[in-house]
Amino acid sequence: MIDESFVQSAIRIRREFLSIENHMGDYKRKASDVVKNLDYLIKEIQTIQEKAQKREMGSAEEVLKQLTKVLDEVETEGKKLEGSMKPLNEKIEKLSLEEAELWRNIKQKHSDVKEDDIVNYVKDRLDKENLS
Repeated sequence: MIDESFVQSAIRIRREFLSIENHMGDYKRKASDVVKNLDYLIKEIQTIQEKAQKREMGSAEEVLKQLTKVLDEVETEGKKLEGSMKPLNEKIEKLSLEEAELWRNIKQKHSDVKEDDIVNYVKDRLDKENLS
């Protein structure tokens, strides 16, 4: 019903998606680690604020220096999170574009076939490949 090359592309896209899904735990752990570090840094800022209010830190320059140090660490943690999530986002975006292109190509080549029939045919093949 649908060209085998299209079906094979759908199978490849599905496999890649499932591979990404299987690695989500790794990304979740990285994000959790960053959140824990950010929570610690927030407490550091609160401590600096309390000490500054009680005049336990010395000059305003010293307070500013300590806050700047902590804010630099916050920025570093943000970049860590962004850096670990960027490849994931890029992979998902790539697969999304490939899926849209595949769908467009299937519809163009098989314009006489109803969309539901196309979806069901591909879904059945994915089921046979244990990719549902």
